[in-house]
Amino acid sequence: MSQQNENEKDKILSEDGEQVETVPEGEVHPSEMPDKPKTDVMLYLDEEVKAREEASKGDRAARAQHEKELQEKKIELTKLKMGVIEESDTIKEVHEETPELTLGEKLDNIWYRSKWIIILVVFCIAAGGYIIYSQVTSEKADMTVLVVMENNSLYARTEKVEEFLEQYCDDLDGNGYVHVLVYNIVLSDLEDVTSSTSAQAQIMTQLMTGDNIMIISDGTTEFEVHDFTQDEGYDDDCMTEYGIRLSCALTREELRWEAMPDELYIGMRQPQELSGTKLEKMQENFDELLPMFDRLYEAICESEP
Repeated sequence: MSQQNENEKDKILSEDGEQVETVPEGEVHPSEMPDKPKTDVMLYLDEEVKAREEASKGDRAARAQHEKELQEKKIELTKLKMGVIEESDTIKEVHEETPELTLGEKLDNIWYRSKWIIILVVFCIAAGGYIIYSQVTSEKADMTVLVVMENNSLYARTEKVEEFLEQYCDDLDGNGYVHVLVYNIVLSDLEDVTSSTSAQAQIMTQLMTGDNIMIISDGTTEFEVHDFTQDEGYDDDCMTEYGIRLSCALTREELRWEAMPDELYIGMRQPQELSGTKLEKMQENFDELLPMFDRLYEAICESEP
């Protein structure tokens, strides 16, 4: 028994003294077994691995080529910026073609980008046109008469007053017709601060210009008018320190005003130096309207009281 074990022990040692794997008697060593045939799944997996390896190699090659091209373009761009070269075959300037727009598309584009500017321009043109049209078509007054009273009794008769005074006025601007403008300022509610301030502002504005010479008043207002009673040729029965007394048969009939008060006068402002008008200019306006004033004076004096 011991002899047999000794023999088996010798079998697992090679000639070099190295231990060799042994197998039981009657069995075949794995290294001596024939290779098993590969199945379809195994073949597919092998092909997939190979394909991925090839694709990975291709990606690495493409990435390397792309990085190389980028590096070359950077070098070319640096040369262009430094002025070393004027043109580059690597870097090409690409011009995008602008699509051709139709007329409707162009108009829509202009309106979308500039509609508020267009609206503002149209508004300014319309406003300017209206102002020019008003200046051209409106009648320029040959004479402006200020009506300054504590009531509005003459306000409702403004048109009648204008027509009455136009009979004695000259065509001063030479436009072929005579037009008298009556400007009413009512001082009836002086206790109201707002109304009083507004009326006073109107009076100051109108009196600051030397064009407004004629004034109709009820004698209660304080502004300087020329005292014709000191001049020769005027009857004291018709002329007062405030001007011509308007109440007479002629004016009551012309103005359709039977109850016209006695205290109603039309006078001429005394020429003086103003902030907006020189004394010489106001004196010129005074002299220009004086003939009209004299004709009105004569007509009222000839009328019955």
